[in-house]
Amino acid sequence: MNARHRQILDAIRTDVHQVPEVFVQRAACAAMGHGQMVGILARPAGAAPEEGRAGLGAVAPEVQGRPCAAPAAGLSCRELATPLLSGEATISHAASWALAAINATLPTPAGAAAVKGQDIMRHLGSGRRVVVVGHFPFVERMAGEFASFHVLERNPRPGDLDNRDGSAAATVLPGADVAVITGTTLLNGTLGTLLELLPTGCTVILLGPSTPFAPSLLECGIHVLAGAAVLSPAETLAAVSRGCCFRALPGVEHLAWAGTMPVPVPVPVPGAGTHP
Repeated sequence: MNARHRQILDAIRTDVHQVPEVFVQRAACAAMGHGQMVGILARPAGAAPEEGRAGLGAVAPEVQGRPCAAPAAGLSCRELATPLLSGEATISHAASWALAAINATLPTPAGAAAVKGQDIMRHLGSGRRVVVVGHFPFVERMAGEFASFHVLERNPRPGDLDNRDGSAAATVLPGADVAVITGTTLLNGTLGTLLELLPTGCTVILLGPSTPFAPSLLECGIHVLAGAAVLSPAETLAAVSRGCCFRALPGVEHLAWAGTMPVPVPVPVPGAGTHP
């Protein structure tokens, strides 16, 4: 974790403290930690149940399968977020709960567009040099649409560049026109380092259900926040408890936000679908 990453965490902390404090109403994780997600439903003190908001946090592959204790009802989401935002917790269930707490705290931006981050990437990256940090399910289907395409992964699959020591990022990110970075880089403390490797003019999308809609992130070198909103908390958290991956979660909407700038939404092509 470098100085820029700590600045990013400080910026998110500022955003969290600028909205009303919320408290855990319910927390969900898979039995014995075998799930890929955790979720929190939270609401302000004294608020009606329907005023609750749910947030998700990814579980790093390194800790999947370890016992996962859910935070108790009534805990402050600000307090739950502290271990991550202070830099104390990385690659742990505590860090995942912190991201879920942050996402349950921050409101969904009014200007967010209902569009998937990968479709924005496809739109902006056509014919350009694209780098994706994190192996998302869509990467195999899109590689041929760009001038060059690299996937960096700390747990590489066939075709990925092994980025466990950071050398792959140092090689390909300086030449990127579009960079799509997984929100889990907030969990492992690498987001700041990755951003410093990118060239001036590169468009940066922070992608995934862990991505917080924190306004300050748009002042930290990120152009689009592509995350998710939980529309049916009870249904979604029940699926999290069963160990469902994000793609299988019901009651979740993909959203993208670029602050005061319009989201670069792809123009639909008649007869063409978007990637799932």
